[in-house]
Amino acid sequence: MASSLDVKSTKAETPALRTLDAKPSRTRISKTLLVILTLLFLVFARFYLYRTPTSHFPPPDWDDDSDWPEEPVEPFEPLKRYSLHYGKVACWQHGGVWIKKLTPVEMSSLAIDRFQDTARAPEQADEDAFCARLRMYGARFWQLPPKWPYPVTWCETIDGCVKPARDMSLDVGFPASGGVWTLNTSQRWDGLYPQSLGLQNTLTMDERCEVIKDLGGRFCEDIQACPEMAPLLEPFEGVPGLDDDDQAEGLA
Repeated sequence: MASSLDVKSTKAETPALRTLDAKPSRTRISKTLLVILTLLFLVFARFYLYRTPTSHFPPPDWDDDSDWPEEPVEPFEPLKRYSLHYGKVACWQHGGVWIKKLTPVEMSSLAIDRFQDTARAPEQADEDAFCARLRMYGARFWQLPPKWPYPVTWCETIDGCVKPARDMSLDVGFPASGGVWTLNTSQRWDGLYPQSLGLQNTLTMDERCEVIKDLGGRFCEDIQACPEMAPLLEPFEGVPGLDDDDQAEGLA
């Protein structure tokens, strides 16, 4: 009896074993089908995404700029003589713009309102007079329109992306007793930090002069004869190589 039951039990278990053996086969078939479908999808996607687009209009001629729409030029700072947003003082002259970051004491000396935006002068003669005063404080000059460095096509501020056409590295102070204190900053304040921060904390021009003196500045009794002031006082007629039309365009 036991032998007969064992035979029946073995026969009953045989289909179950065959069923288990069949699952890996179906799994392999499913994986193969999935791979085939994936490859077909990738081929279709590549064809759809990279197919040559059809157009009823001929492409523009690369040599003819008139075929391309002109994009408006985004405005960039500076836009005013002084703005709270930009934080620097500027004036326009000879096809370019003079720019200088001034302390409150310097702004007060130039009669610039530190708490309100100030527009440029409506008359160029008045703007020229202000430029002459701003240059005395070591302003730098940028040519207009700017030549953005490749691959840059626009910046929010011209002095943030373009090198000045006329550089200047000089801080000055004019004491009430006369003369001028000058401080060469061509080394970008190396060795002067953090004492140089005192220039931002001065409340009067005489205090500013004392800080410049402590930083190793040089005093000239006669401003006109001071060699450090010569680049700030000499006449400026624009960037060499630009004709009058180019300079007028830069002011437009």
